[in-house]
Amino acid sequence: MEITKSGKRRVSAFLLVFIFVVFAYTLGWSSLFTVKQIEVSGTTAISEVNQKLVRDKIAPQVGQKIARVDVRSIENSLVDLDWVKSSSASRDWLSKKIQITVFERVPVARALTAQNKLVNFDSEGVIFTPVSTEQGKNQSSLPLVSAAIASNENLAIVATLMRKLPKDLDYLVTKLDQISVTKAGFILMSTQINGKAVRINWGSIDQIEQKFQVLKALLELPENGSISQVDLSEPNAPIVK
Repeated sequence: MEITKSGKRRVSAFLLVFIFVVFAYTLGWSSLFTVKQIEVSGTTAISEVNQKLVRDKIAPQVGQKIARVDVRSIENSLVDLDWVKSSSASRDWLSKKIQITVFERVPVARALTAQNKLVNFDSEGVIFTPVSTEQGKNQSSLPLVSAAIASNENLAIVATLMRKLPKDLDYLVTKLDQISVTKAGFILMSTQINGKAVRINWGSIDQIEQKFQVLKALLELPENGSISQVDLSEPNAPIVK
């Protein structure tokens, strides 16, 4: 009995569907692909990572079907932690391992909130609570952010300044000694430029992008090669000493 072309196509389609079903079952239901190991790297704060995933009901479990581990949700969950800059999660089908990697925020300055709680700033101006061993060490040597009036709003002002700082002025944070906020809301920065101590009065956070451009223009002038103070509170009339 000869099978027609249409019959062959139906048989081929059936076989493809059958193979797909078997493959899906093997991945999603069979005990052949279950989690044997879960590894968290990039941080010592593993308990905080596990607690967050448990709270979000997405923590992977040994014995769980690998295909059912939601790696995308794990990544999204962990970046909700303020001390985590980014994260990645992946499945290793051969070793049957779930690999979770955490990339921590690196502190560049410290401050106390209005509630007397220690917080850190990273180079992007993000405020976070140091949690891991790596983040916690050398806290006393970090530049201090202070304010005449202790408030979270003043900390947010400093965070905005650091977040908006152009890449070519990053060294102002790298060489930072101290930042303070006056009662009037003026930001005072003590840092280093070309190896020399410089105090910058940014004024308020208003017009901060213009102030960045004014500072760069001033630093390009040969006569400002040895400045020690810059007042940018009025960007249209800067004062250099």
